[in-house]
This record gives sequence, structure tokens and C-alpha cells, in this order.
Amino acid sequence: MWKLSPFSIPLLNLFEGILDSCREPVTPKAGSIVYCDLAFGYVEHSGVYVGNNKIVHLNRRGMIETVTPKQFIAGTTAINIYVSCKDSEVTADSIVAENAIYYAELIQSDDYNLILNNCHHFFFHAKTGIRDNSDITLWLLKDTCNTYMQSNTWRHWDDNFD
Repeated sequence: MWKLSPFSIPLLNLFEGILDSCREPVTPKAGSIVYCDLAFGYVEHSGVYVGNNKIVHLNRRGMIETVTPKQFIAGTTAINIYVSCKDSEVTADSIVAENAIYYAELIQSDDYNLILNNCHHFFFHAKTGIRDNSDITLWLLKDTCNTYMQSNTWRHWDDNFD
């Protein structure tokens, strides 16, 4: 039986990124959830696309900030940014975008905690207004996106971010 080693995860993510690059890319809509790999696929980072080539996310310093896609993946091992979709159609929720912008402009910070309040919690907070939730991993965030937006797949963003 073949088993994954910790060293095979980056190779699988690289292979997945290359395969995804062969598929038709998508362009997010305001309120789409996006994510990228951080450390060769061992961890991921997520945010909310709010339109005008901007993403709102909770960074590791606890700041809720608005960034460009290039800034979102800067300093990561990301090849692609992935966008929430239902099959091949982009999913989005305009209320999530509005709340994310509100949090970035007026609240600006949130106590970051790797387990209790990380970037994956941010979508649920923007969707429901409830800060405390169980979305501590990308897997749980994807499940929440499926529940609230019927997202069942993630497609790579057309990487022409300019």
C-alpha cells in the first residue's frame, strides 16, 4: 500500500497546480471565496474577493486588510489562487463582500489565533456576523462554502491579475 510522506504533499500540490493550470480559468465575483497554498501545500490562506481586483483577508498579524491578488500570494509558494465554484460557475455572495469591506475599513483588526481565529474563520464571520466558528482548516471552510454558497469545487483564477 502506497502511503503519503510529509515530503510528497508539496509534490502533489505542485502537480495539482500544474493540472489546474491546464483547465479553463475563472474570474471571481464580488463575494467569492479565494485561497492559495502557503507552505508547499501544508497550509493554505483564504480571503474574500470584493471586486476591483481586491481581496479582503485576515493576515497572521491580526489585521483585516484589503490587498491585490499579487499581494495575497506574495511570500507564499502559491502557483494559483483558487475560487469558489459550483461545477464550472463561480459562486459569490454580495453580502459577504460588503461585510468584508466593512470589517477592513472600520474594524481593521481582529485577534489572530492559529486555532481559534484564523483566516478561514473570516468567511463565516463575514457571512453570519458570528466571529466564533469552527472553520479552523481549509477543509472546514470548503464545507461551510458548500453549505452557504453551494460551492462544490475550486477552480484556479485567471492568473492575469493586472
